[in-house]
Amino acid sequence: MNILVTHVLTKMEEEIAKAKHTSSPQALREHMYAVRALCDVILQQPPTIVATQPTTKERLDIDGDANGPSLLDF
Repeated sequence: MNILVTHVLTKMEEEIAKAKHTSSPQALREHMYAVRALCDVILQQPPTIVATQPTTKERLDIDGDANGPSLLDF
């Protein structure tokens, strides 16, 4: 099973936010155990990091040249 690290980190952030807003010590412990379990999920698998490539919408102007600009033109 392939789990994205970013998804797990998002879930961890949600649990931490819930822990910050609880008034019960028992509920705080439950949220912290959930964070610990999510950490274990990340540490037990090789992380899947998705590299994004910048997208450019700039087109090259090839001036009617069928092959485009050449590196060998001096």
